[in-house]
This record gives sequence, C-alpha cells and structure tokens, in this order.
Amino acid sequence: MKESAEIPSFRRRDVIKTLVFSSAALGTGWPGRAVAASPELKFGKDGVHFLAVGDFGTGNAAQKQVAERMNEFAGKLGSPLAAVLALGDNFYNHLEPARFGPGFEEMYSKEHLDVPFYACLGNHDYGPSYDSKQGRAKADMQLEYAKANPTSRWKMPAKWYAEEFSAAGKPLVKIIYLDSNNFEGALTPQEKVDQKRWLEAELKKETKAKWTWVVSHYPVFSDTTKRKDNQGLIKSWGGYFQENPISLYLSGHDHNLQHLQVEGYQPSFLVSGGGGAKLYEITDTGRGFSRPILGFNHIHVNDERILVQLIDGDGNRMHAFEKSHKGDIKILKA
Repeated sequence: MKESAEIPSFRRRDVIKTLVFSSAALGTGWPGRAVAASPELKFGKDGVHFLAVGDFGTGNAAQKQVAERMNEFAGKLGSPLAAVLALGDNFYNHLEPARFGPGFEEMYSKEHLDVPFYACLGNHDYGPSYDSKQGRAKADMQLEYAKANPTSRWKMPAKWYAEEFSAAGKPLVKIIYLDSNNFEGALTPQEKVDQKRWLEAELKKETKAKWTWVVSHYPVFSDTTKRKDNQGLIKSWGGYFQENPISLYLSGHDHNLQHLQVEGYQPSFLVSGGGGAKLYEITDTGRGFSRPILGFNHIHVNDERILVQLIDGDGNRMHAFEKSHKGDIKILKA
C-alpha cells in the first residue's frame, strides 16, 4: 500500500468539537494539486471491487476513451469486479432502442467489464426540453430495456432500489439507489412521496452488511463553479446523511471528478461525472479534491475499510483515499 497521511476521525459525536474538515485542517493532509500516479492494483483476495462512472452517454470519442480505460484497469486487478455503478445521464439526446447496442453493450467491453451495470436516472435521461423533448418516455425506455433483456448487463429494476453485495459468503455492502430528479416532468409528486417513504423504511431495515452507500445522479455537495451545493437535496436528504451510518454518497451530474468531506456529515461525497461529456470548471472550497477531468472511480471494500481511487481518462490515479469503519480518512500519496 502507498504511504499515507492520516486525517483525524469525523465521527458524528466529534463533529461539534473539531474543525477537521475546515480549509485550514484539510490543508495539511490533502494534496494542493492533482499529481498523476500509478493506480493501486494489488488487493489480495478479500473484499469486493466496483467501478463508478457518470455522465457517459454521449457516444463520442471521450466516452470511448473512458470506457477503454475502465476495461484496461479492470483487467489488471487481481480479482473480478462485482459491478459498475452507473451514475446517470446514460444517454444524451434522442433515445431509441437501437442505441443500447453501440451506446452501451458494445461501448463497454465484455472482456473485463462483463458484470452488472447498476444504473440510476439522470436529468438527461428524462428527456427534458434541453435534451430530446421525449419526457418521461425516455426514462421508461431504459427501465423497459432492463426488464425486457434480463441477460443484459444493463440493470435498472426501478427508479429507486437497493442491492446488497457479499464477500466470502457474508453481506458486505448495501447500496441504495435514489432518483434525485425533482424538476417538472421528471418524478411526479406522488413518486417523490413514495420514494421518501421507501428510503426511510430502507434505512430502518435491518441489514448484516458492514457498509451502506447511497447512489444518485445529483451531487449534494459540489465544487463545480456554476452549480455549487444543491440546497434542495441538502434540505430533503441532508438529515439522512447526518443521522445514518452511510459511508459513501456517489453521484454524477457535474462533469468532473470530486471527493469532498463536509463537516457534520458522515459520508464521503464523490462526484464521478467524467464519463464522456464536456467538462465543468471547479472552484476549490478546501473541502477535498476536485478536478475538471475525464475519468471514473475504483472502489475496493472489505470488512475493515473502503479504498477509493479517482482514475483519469489516461488511466492515471489522480487522487485516492482510505476510509475506516470509524470514519478515519487517509489520503494516499503518489
């Protein structure tokens, strides 16, 4: 394992009495600029591997580049992937069934990516006026493709759902998928109520999984210059992230790569929107790592810790960290 610099714990009971995630405190442990390094590839046989990527559905050369790097990276791991977490904006512009072949099935090679792609819906997946003007029919098409093609790697059982992953026959990770599209023409008012009730019940449900993650398209917190933090989601979901042992929140929407730690909140907030769309500039808030680059995330998790690597479109590791069950963060150096 690479040399590491440890950042103090951010356990909820300590959050009031520490400024660990203030700009001053973070300055001693987080890199001041992106430094390319070789990714970590040796993990032994324990644990589970995931990749995460969002905002990929362009069909352009950038999507192909990232898809190729994902395949190459997965091929170098000592263990197979459990899944790819697809973070939304799966298809930009007009969608028809014929696009699933070149835009997904053939885009992501089965050589080393022959695993389920568990997907959520992004704003472009609802076909609003700035996209295809297909409306909810575009989202329904993606749900229907998953239902009609059960042997496909494309998995979207519902607009919100949960999956559990095991290691050595024991539950390890529970991943809760949510639909954060609250604009007119996306989730209906009744769907918003239904999802909220489902989420509250899901968080109360007993699980033997060691870790709980949440996946959705929109970031809650973001360093993207033109968007910044999502005040609507902070109001709607912020309490869940303060009161429940959720270790990661993964999102797309902002076309860059970010890892933010926000004072008072338990999860590490990851933005992985570098899957192929035009990149968005960032403004560093001192809360972590943020860069306007193409790329994806690799996550390895075992009973003791999560290791996350942010990999760029050339296959370089630009940022990496470990997170313990207690919430301790270690930034991995090049």
